[in-house]
Amino acid sequence: MHPLNYKVKEAFFFFGLITAGLVVLILGAPLVLITLFVQVIAVTLLPAALVFLLILLNNEEIMGKYKNTLFENIANITIVVFIIILSTLYGLSTVFPSLFG
Repeated sequence: MHPLNYKVKEAFFFFGLITAGLVVLILGAPLVLITLFVQVIAVTLLPAALVFLLILLNNEEIMGKYKNTLFENIANITIVVFIIILSTLYGLSTVFPSLFG
């Protein structure tokens, strides 16, 4: 059954996304600012998703013989730390543009 066939209480998340998507149709809405803040939210949540993925990749019960090796862990942790640094700088430069003048 399609989510449009449900009541709002039954498919609250779906209708919430539709409502959030309607924001771009508001005349005079600051679309660039909205886009920047959506990107800040995305880069804020990205490190948590990457750390969770690393935890999964190191779980032998789930991954079996494809579990990460020591070299892969070192490479992955380096990449995740680099992404955390870059996303933090991006978020700060978007929220506080005067600091990075």
